[in-house]
Amino acid sequence: MAKETCVLCGAETPFEESLHIDYRSWYIEGAGQLCKACYDGGTDRTHTAVPNYLIKNTPNDQELGSKVRSIYNQSN
Repeated sequence: MAKETCVLCGAETPFEESLHIDYRSWYIEGAGQLCKACYDGGTDRTHTAVPNYLIKNTPNDQELGSKVRSIYNQSN
């Protein structure tokens, strides 16, 4: 069975995808599964998440940079 990955860093977690969230540690509803290191890191993050679809659907690097900057400005 496939393991869940951390929604922040992409690391594999020890939890099977099929395991209900009530039986997992480090799961945050509305955000998803975290690894222990990211969960222990708290909420003071220095990273901005960029959705994969945005990267895949924006082949122009300058336009992508503009979109990433917009995401950053909205979150800060």
